[in-house]
Amino acid sequence: MDLAGLESRSPHRGEAERDAAAAIATAACARDRTYSLVIPTKNGGPLFGQVLDRLRSQSLWRQLEVIIVDSGSTDGTLEVAAKAGVSVYKVEPASFNHGATRDYAISLATNEVVVLMVQDALPRDDRTIERLVAAFDDPTVAGAYARQLPQPDADVLTKRNLNGWLTGRTTREVRQSSGSDWYEQLPAMERYLFCNFDNVCSAIRKSIWQHERFGRIDFGEDIDWAERVLKRGYKIVYEPDAAVVHSHDRPLSYEYKRTYVCHRKLYRQFGLHLVPSRKGIGRAWLHSIGKDLAYVYHHEPHLRRRLGMTLKVPVLNLFGVYAQYRAVQDELAGSENKVGGV
Repeated sequence: MDLAGLESRSPHRGEAERDAAAAIATAACARDRTYSLVIPTKNGGPLFGQVLDRLRSQSLWRQLEVIIVDSGSTDGTLEVAAKAGVSVYKVEPASFNHGATRDYAISLATNEVVVLMVQDALPRDDRTIERLVAAFDDPTVAGAYARQLPQPDADVLTKRNLNGWLTGRTTREVRQSSGSDWYEQLPAMERYLFCNFDNVCSAIRKSIWQHERFGRIDFGEDIDWAERVLKRGYKIVYEPDAAVVHSHDRPLSYEYKRTYVCHRKLYRQFGLHLVPSRKGIGRAWLHSIGKDLAYVYHHEPHLRRRLGMTLKVPVLNLFGVYAQYRAVQDELAGSENKVGGV
């Protein structure tokens, strides 16, 4: 996808300008400000303990109000949070909702800038949050989000996909709509890319959130919110100098469910329809298999992992392509078909 049209409306900073902006932002963050940090949890496991350890090493740790909202942990997550001395609130597991639960947590926050993270996103260094919240020195910024890096032991396709996606870019970007008419004329894919925002590690301005809450949204509350605030004329910042390590090796069944709910959301919000027919399933599947297997054979040096991925790729890609097709068909039919655990 050629993003030249989008980039012309969101120009990248020159090197000198970026260095100057970074110095100003760092000085601003050094002032005596306080921030809130929200993390929804459920059975975070040992990795959640590592996340809290990394957070305690942040340059702004003493300026952070940390709010944990847990939806039924039974594995010691609550004890780990209590030991870290952070505030813990509970919601019933059945009531958890990606949008509404975050709204509840943000309502508890006492600061203007609220950082949103997930329980398995590890800050890359001790200035991750400092760099992220520096974007809010601009009063027209509604939200900022961080870069995501794959786990060191992630497979080569996961690394390729994450590093090549919008949350893997290395260049800072500021997005602001040129007007509703301009936005509505964009193709579906370009509207989606323009509104990209990711609550794996993000920050929002609470005074703007009070007028545009996430709402009760089962999935994709972040891009839904981003579209609404962009339409109101505010800015969204992608800040790659703030980065977290976040990737997964998930079961095939989970990958199917996640792809399904993602593409159902994308069709509902943007009209994005990548696999419009049954015939398209086969073509998309064969194309993706060829591309992925070629990449594995050129970039995976270990024979055992290469063979394992050779067996996995055809099934994974079939699940992914069919999930994209099925999601839109169900949305068009108005089928409920609720998918849990995503």
